[in-house]
This record gives sequence, structure tokens and C-alpha cells, in this order.
Amino acid sequence: MRIKDWLRILLVFSVVLLLFTMPMLTACGGGDGEQEEEEEEEEEEEASEFEIIMEAIEDYLADKAGNMSASDLHVRIAEDDAPYIVSIRSAADYAAGHIPGAVNMTFGQLTTLSDDEEILVYCYTGQSGSFAAAMLGVLEYDVTNLLHGMCAWSTDPAVTGTGCFNASRDQGDYAVETTANTVTTSYDYPELDNTTSSDEDTIIEAAAATVSPSYITAADLNLKIAEEEDMTIISCRSAADYAAGHIPGAINIGIDSLLDNLDKIDPDAPVYVYCYTGHTAGQAAALLQMLGYDAYSLKFGMCSWTSDPAVHMNKCFNASTVTGYDVE
Repeated sequence: MRIKDWLRILLVFSVVLLLFTMPMLTACGGGDGEQEEEEEEEEEEEASEFEIIMEAIEDYLADKAGNMSASDLHVRIAEDDAPYIVSIRSAADYAAGHIPGAVNMTFGQLTTLSDDEEILVYCYTGQSGSFAAAMLGVLEYDVTNLLHGMCAWSTDPAVTGTGCFNASRDQGDYAVETTANTVTTSYDYPELDNTTSSDEDTIIEAAAATVSPSYITAADLNLKIAEEEDMTIISCRSAADYAAGHIPGAINIGIDSLLDNLDKIDPDAPVYVYCYTGHTAGQAAALLQMLGYDAYSLKFGMCSWTSDPAVHMNKCFNASTVTGYDVE
């Protein structure tokens, strides 16, 4: 046989061999790719409960619940444009007099509300309403809190009760400091185990179920400071107002930057949050509770700590300014 013929046979054999081996090479290559993908998937960990709740709170803080004044609510009721009004006061106090059109619910019943309409929630002073507004807001309700609660709606003590802020009774004169406090320790986040579910909505709902309006009085906080108890005190006022005077040992963290400063909060000690009147602190404390912290709001805020207007900034509730609207 001639060399040319041998070359032709060799060429044909090579082509056949190549065609035979190509599918196997492709199959092997595909297997390696699939294996790599599987390994990458295994390396990807599921988001923790804490991370899921943090993300929900981050979304909420981008458009958080506000406080509606009694006068604005009165106008909306008169114009037949009122939100769905929810009282979270006691059944007895609701029966004694409530805002026209309001329904009464316990705090624990709030998550049964329909989420397809605007909601306004009110309590006695606006502080428990702030806890409620933050909790519902994280659950994506369109919610607003009534500023100063029923105390801002009525002048009748038989309706408001005796719990409205009264400077002569509720305002102290405890020490303040002007030197900023810093945290040198970087703390771990709390570990949450509210549910066995991996469903994000269920995880957020389980965190919301942990929220409960919780307070500390100025007198009790002052005692804890004197006894040097382990705790974190957070001012969520403006930087300028913090510099003008703050509770001894307090660090300043605005509510909008709360998530960026969680490593400054000891997860194993109580957290006491204060603002001016207790409204913003109520929201902040509710969010911290959802994240697993043992958080409390200072009742009536800085207005209960000091009588110095240069420190409380004249933002305290004043019953003499209340117009007084009808109840039913």
C-alpha cells in the first residue's frame, strides 16, 4: 500500500476517534461545572433571622411612621377623610370616651388588622402608640401615630386619665453632662431563635410578636446609673442637642443610623433609649426588641429628666395648649 493511502486511512481514523471522544469530553466538562455549582450553593449560607429582620427594619427606616397632630386628625375626620383609627387603651378607658370612629384593640391584636388601608393608632401619651407604629411599619402597614395620644385630643381627665405629662409631677432635675461618650468595645449581634421557619414573612412576624411597650422612669434610670449597673443608654436626639446636655453615660445614635451602630450595644445588658418626649425612643426601642435586645424607652424622654429648657428644648407636652375635641 502506498504512503498516500496510509495517510488517508490515518486521517479518517483520527476524525472518527475525535468524533467519538468529543461527547465524552463535553459530558465530563459539564459534570465538573455542575459540581462546582453545587459546591458554590453549599457554600452559600441561608440568611439568619437577624439578617432578615435587619433588612426589614432598614426598609422601614427609609420611610418610617410619622406622628399626626390632633388638629390634623380632627380636620381629616371633619372632611370624611379619616384613616382607620385604632385605640390601644384599656376597654374601660375606651368606653369612657374615644376619638369618633375609633375601634379598640389590645396591642397583641394589632397584627390582625387589614394592611390595605391607612391606619392611625393612638394610646394615652403617644409612647405606646410609637411602639405599635414601628412594629406595624416593619410589617409594611401604612401607619401613623397620634402625637401625644389621647392627651392631645381631650381636656377631660375622665377621658384622658391622669397619665398625661405634668411637669410639676413628672419632671426631674437629674444630672446631665456635655462630654460625648464613646464605646470602645465592638459587640456581637444577638442570636435569634424566634421560629423554626425559614420563610422570611414568618420570621418577621415572629420578631414583631416580641414587641411590647416597655418603659423606665427617670428616677429608676438615675438609680441604675448611681449603682453603676451594666446597661447601654442611647440618646436618639440631634447631635447638637446631645452636646447641649445628655444623661450621664449616654451615647448618641439617631434612629436613622441605628442599624449602623448595633455593634456599640451590649446584647447581654438592658438598653435604655430616650429622645425628647418618648415618641422616637418608643420606635427605636421597638425595633431593638425585634432584633433581640432588651430595650426600654425612657418615659416622657428628656422632658422627664430635666427642667432645663436649654436641654429638653421646650418640646415637652403642655396640656394648656390642647384644644379639646369631641369624643364618643
